[in-house]
Amino acid sequence: MQTTKGTADLDQAGKTDHRSQLHTALAEVDALMSKEVYDALFDTAAALGPRHVLEIGTAHGAGTIALALGAISGGHDTRITTVDTLQALPDIPSSRARFGGPVENEAIVRENFRRAGIADRVTLHVGRSDSLATVAPEEFAVDMLVLDADGRIDRDLALFGPRLAAEAMVIVDDIDGKVAAAMHGGQLSIDLKHVICAKLTGRLVEEGYLRFERRVVDTSFFRAQDPTGWDYDRLQEIALECYRELVFLEAPASSVMTSSLASLFQSTALLRPFYGSARAVYRRMSGRRSG
Repeated sequence: MQTTKGTADLDQAGKTDHRSQLHTALAEVDALMSKEVYDALFDTAAALGPRHVLEIGTAHGAGTIALALGAISGGHDTRITTVDTLQALPDIPSSRARFGGPVENEAIVRENFRRAGIADRVTLHVGRSDSLATVAPEEFAVDMLVLDADGRIDRDLALFGPRLAAEAMVIVDDIDGKVAAAMHGGQLSIDLKHVICAKLTGRLVEEGYLRFERRVVDTSFFRAQDPTGWDYDRLQEIALECYRELVFLEAPASSVMTSSLASLFQSTALLRPFYGSARAVYRRMSGRRSG
């Protein structure tokens, strides 16, 4: 089994405790999901041992680290390709913008991978998922697909569905169907990512593209059903129907209000020291637990 190069925690037998190593790494990385989700990613990679994982939505690499360390703990020679713009674009928002531009964020991500000891297992593609699809070689096959970018999972399934292995694991984050809001430059920005992810995955299960296996907090685990036989024209029709449902939408006011307040605390210098508490309140009110 390939060993990691970072500072490793040891279990009672003197072997590397990769789960403890993951939890140490999460404390050093700007991790956006709950601890339970990272543990689930770790366990899934350890149990399945995928040859190649494609992750769309790197952020600062917490999920990548969980997948890689899980695979290592299971003795698997798993390789991971992860893609992210690492910057906000006109049509793609990014939580990484507060850390700088793509150069600064790439440096942070690569240092996180190096410190976790997984850099030699990971290929980082800075850019859009469609740009990766353009340059990916013909033999680019995917045994596990993780979708945690801008919510346009129909786009990414259309791009990489033909490369999915039979019964490939498909993991989609932010499927709780809740509406979030944020303040940017004095304007209110409405985030419907969680809504569209819930609608799209629900319909894709109904129509036989995906088979639901389990949900951990706000993240669902599916299996790709016969991806070589997918009807991509129908996939586009399903997506259009789901997007049209966003025109008139009812949502609980509590999650919108609390996420707006958390954003206000983060964006205002005077209130920024209280952002952590505001984020914790949002997680409690929206049913999420912190990691």
